[in-house]
Amino acid sequence: MKRKLSLMLCLVLVLSLTLGTTAEAASKKKKKAATATTTTATAVVTYPVTINNCVIQGTDVVLTAYGAQQASDDGNYYLFSLQPYEVAIGARTDYCAVAAKADTVAFSTPLNLNTATSKLYSRFQVAVLKGGQFVSVSNDFYITNPEAVANHTTAIPLGAKKGFTLNWKYASDLKDTGAGYASYELDITRFCQGGGTNYTYNGKNYSFNSTVVAEYDAIAKMCQNNGAHLVMIIKATYNPATLDLIYPTGRVAGYRLYAMNVAEQGGTEKVEAVMHFLAERYSNQGHGTIHSWIIGNEINNNNPWHYAGNMDANAFADLYAKEVRLCYNAIKSANANARVYINLDQRWNFADGTPNQYAGKSVVDAFNAKIKSTGDIDWGMSFHPHPLPLNNCQFWNIPAAYAGMKLVDHTENSKMIIPTNIDVLCNYMTKPEMLKADGTIRHTMVSEMSLTSANPTYASNEQIQAAAMVYAYKLTSQQPVIEAVIIHRQVDEAAEIVGDGMAVGLRNSDGSKKYAYDVFKFMDKGNSAYTDFALPIIGASSWTQLGVQ
Repeated sequence: MKRKLSLMLCLVLVLSLTLGTTAEAASKKKKKAATATTTTATAVVTYPVTINNCVIQGTDVVLTAYGAQQASDDGNYYLFSLQPYEVAIGARTDYCAVAAKADTVAFSTPLNLNTATSKLYSRFQVAVLKGGQFVSVSNDFYITNPEAVANHTTAIPLGAKKGFTLNWKYASDLKDTGAGYASYELDITRFCQGGGTNYTYNGKNYSFNSTVVAEYDAIAKMCQNNGAHLVMIIKATYNPATLDLIYPTGRVAGYRLYAMNVAEQGGTEKVEAVMHFLAERYSNQGHGTIHSWIIGNEINNNNPWHYAGNMDANAFADLYAKEVRLCYNAIKSANANARVYINLDQRWNFADGTPNQYAGKSVVDAFNAKIKSTGDIDWGMSFHPHPLPLNNCQFWNIPAAYAGMKLVDHTENSKMIIPTNIDVLCNYMTKPEMLKADGTIRHTMVSEMSLTSANPTYASNEQIQAAAMVYAYKLTSQQPVIEAVIIHRQVDEAAEIVGDGMAVGLRNSDGSKKYAYDVFKFMDKGNSAYTDFALPIIGASSWTQLGVQ
């Protein structure tokens, strides 16, 4: 993935801000800031009526709400269904259910699954009739159990915690190394360029690119045949032919990846269709299985990794919550056992003032609050605890210029989370407010960790890379909260070597194996020959000294 340069530049920018920002950096920031309208978060509103439950039961949606009875023209409460792109009830009169006013009320309305009037993605509001107009008196609330209508429930592979970012040419490495996980990228815009694979969803006909479909059929089957848990990273890129898939204020060329459209009817419905198509197809139906879905990449970097336009962290979190929920409902309504994740980079409480780059914790705090208040779902956390700086393979030795900034500690206030303080993330995920509705810990994985075997600035070689991988794996995999640790990547990518000075693969770009390949293969097998070589490189006499086994 060509995502590494942005973090390096961000960290360089920290130094430049300390020593004096360069004119070039300032010019770039001004150019980016001028590309879109600024959006701010809506103030939190307390409503007199609270919807606290919304579930699918059979072919209906059943809701309950409570609160002091509100004055109105009659004695009724009215339930409205709003699609993701609808802002408010407005002048609508087409309520979907009615109930006599009471301190606690129940509603039932047809789900209308896979029809033009489907409520699978709807949010619901309770309204009263005042002066002849319907006025909302409640919070928004969504369906929380889309898996109730799923036709598939695929098994989750029970393999090793370790994995890597897959290069399909070497898929057999999954079985050879005993990797339990493989990650891969999927750009939804590619499926919507061209056609050939027809699909009808919610009363509309779509045709997805057959060549791209066949490509992902092959990837999914390769992973399945090699026993791997496939983690798919869902993204959207800029293409003039598919701008309807991108959030309206993000339709500005020049960014890496983009937020998905949840604001316009046509684009939103197309995102729903392509996500449900993918989840349905890759649910062990002869095309392989995608077990886990990561929605976006390093999304706390609106600029440049999930571009949606200029907005503060709270507004961005609100938007991202809508994206995740839409994808969650599309995926889980096809495969009840699929897992859906958000994704952050290592900037936990760090923000340098670059427009539309946010501290990860501020985004997930706001995201979680939004999801909980509108219907809690089983989202998971995927995280990238890269070294500091990114190209410093010897992450246990933070260079003096960065060490002086005091960016890493073992408290929730740490600016960065890298392998040595991954406990910060794990402790955060066990806080009561972060738990799932049933009180259990959310699925959590390290979905990307980059360790380079060569860099012009910080010393590294194949042995140092392998030693860093062993140490990072021990630090992260020993955490009970973490279910997977994915090394980025399997094979060096030329663009990363040239552009970022990063050669992070287990293989060289020509396919030849690095020292790290066999180390990866045996590092979790109890064979000290493939782990203890790392101790003198790290500067320790034992793993116990480092707090790992």
